[in-house]
Amino acid sequence: MFGFGSSGRETGRAVAAASSTLYLGILVEVPFHHSPTRFAVVAFIVLISLPSNLVGQDELSAVPNRPTVSTPVQPVQPGVLETEWGVNAAASHQDINGLLKFGVSLNFELRFTNNPITADSGTHGVGDTAAGFKYRFMRDSAHHPSAAFMYMVTAPTAGGALGTDEIDHALTLLLSKDLGKHHFDFNTIVNLLGKPQGGFDRSVLNALAWSHPLRAKLGTTAELWGSTSPNAATPAIAQFLAAATYAVQPRLILDFGMAARITGHIPDAIFIAGFTYSITDLYHRHSRMQARPERR
Repeated sequence: MFGFGSSGRETGRAVAAASSTLYLGILVEVPFHHSPTRFAVVAFIVLISLPSNLVGQDELSAVPNRPTVSTPVQPVQPGVLETEWGVNAAASHQDINGLLKFGVSLNFELRFTNNPITADSGTHGVGDTAAGFKYRFMRDSAHHPSAAFMYMVTAPTAGGALGTDEIDHALTLLLSKDLGKHHFDFNTIVNLLGKPQGGFDRSVLNALAWSHPLRAKLGTTAELWGSTSPNAATPAIAQFLAAATYAVQPRLILDFGMAARITGHIPDAIFIAGFTYSITDLYHRHSRMQARPERR
């Protein structure tokens, strides 16, 4: 009953191999003085690297938050532990970014994110770490979109100019809507950015993403987003993203694309690639009786 078929086991081995490569890179790149973060990242990857016949269950479907800035309303399935890993590569900035999600209930999701490797204009190290939750309070219907609230707090685990240096808070309203085969996500994020002298700078980020299936397992997504200026020294920024997605299995979604600067002090072009993978159902009670996930 549980576990993959032969193609699923091959997929599991492929994910494990990719995770092992990433693990070795992190062991080399992440300094020992970041040992708590390093330990969390290593534990994170060990979970992904477990053989599929140990953690695999049928009927798991990934709920990608990648590759867009905006986050869909849909939480991961109850009891499901899901991970996302990605690479951003530009001339002046590169990073490996990770996200771990756990479905506590049908509408409530816990989230943990960290950039284990970040390089910016010749400086490299560990990025900041954030944790929080997402709660869906309204489901999609013919008359209104689905809606959720998300809160994330960011701890300054990065060194030097790679991170925030202060504790930041992000409060997000998420809306998602299906119109035929077209799926839309809209986010409004209020960022409270800690200042060394106390208090917060404030900025508001708005993001609108569209996605649509193309054929079989292939899909496409596009997004326009922008953020207001938090202070006199930091200008507003805006960016356009276009990407493709490929469902290797319902539980494993690959993505790749490009993001282009519209305005602000961000790279002119960024290559983006990554994957979303449903690791396991920790409740061991997932069934077809649960609601079908919204499309992404």
